[in-house]
Amino acid sequence: MKLKFFDLHCDTIQKIVEKGCDFDAASELHLNLPGILSSNLSAQVFACFIYDSGRFADPFDACNAYIDAIEELIHTHKDRLILATSSKTLAPALESKGKTAVIIAIEGATPLMGKVEMLEHFYRRGVRLLTIAWDDNEFCGTVFGNNSGLTPLGEHLVRYCNALGVAVDVSHASDKAFYDIAAITKIPFLASHSNARKICPNNRNLTDDMIRIIAQRGGLIGLVFGSGFISPKYYQHERVNRDRIIKGLKDKTMTFKDAGEISQKALGGLKNAPISLLVEHAKHMIHVGGEDCLGLGSDFDGVDSLPQGMAGVQSLQLLVMEMEKQGIPSRVIEKICYQNSYRFFNRILKEN
Repeated sequence: MKLKFFDLHCDTIQKIVEKGCDFDAASELHLNLPGILSSNLSAQVFACFIYDSGRFADPFDACNAYIDAIEELIHTHKDRLILATSSKTLAPALESKGKTAVIIAIEGATPLMGKVEMLEHFYRRGVRLLTIAWDDNEFCGTVFGNNSGLTPLGEHLVRYCNALGVAVDVSHASDKAFYDIAAITKIPFLASHSNARKICPNNRNLTDDMIRIIAQRGGLIGLVFGSGFISPKYYQHERVNRDRIIKGLKDKTMTFKDAGEISQKALGGLKNAPISLLVEHAKHMIHVGGEDCLGLGSDFDGVDSLPQGMAGVQSLQLLVMEMEKQGIPSRVIEKICYQNSYRFFNRILKEN
């Protein structure tokens, strides 16, 4: 089955800006131009993940530089990439053969510098999805932080997202913050890259109750490809160093390069999660939330360990084959790979 794909989350632009990785090369990135050309990727959400870059004056400047880099990618590859900021621009991009729609996201609201109204600046720059927090900030508590909920400023931010037409993303939010957001938002929300906690007890994954709430509200969950979100065994090994890494990043005694080296040393001998187990997550979330709640949220270039056999975007067809093998109907596979995400954004994005 040759399908279109719509991916809800990648960290590729961070590696391009911070490490100088070549988008045109076939090997440096999970998400690259050769892979896009071979995979029939029709839409990709590029997340601007700003965390202690060190190259910019503050998170606001860093995020603007990341958006500049996304715009440069689109300009350089205008024969392939199209910026989608509204339902009117999304539909033609997705329906054009050989085109890939680009949606800009911010992962963690630190670029707002504590000011809700700053989101309007980024909205004008094309941002249409906001992951409220990666680590604790002025707006929200997180899995990696103190597990608190939304602050009053965070409540204001969620309402402001609703008013602008910016999708609210609960991935990385604490459990309490999840329920706070669900209680406040008036439009469907999403978890752009999270799996099922029932299968893998990673606290970045969703409980069955969370899955049901997202589904009942017309929301969306992006199936994430990192082994630590898929395999309990892999997660248990990963967790040994995770808290130390997060603490080191927070107190600036460790860089992301240091963190990567520590993880590689600790996990290098461990087998990546089997792709069959990733599909078990998909089947579970469909069972709990129904066939309309699930999409793809790869976290390409944000995770080190993809499922066995997967190298990046060019490997998406392997996931389709495994879903077919495990008896997921073709109609449902099409929904997961493309249709559900298209429906969600077509509803959230404003017309103009």
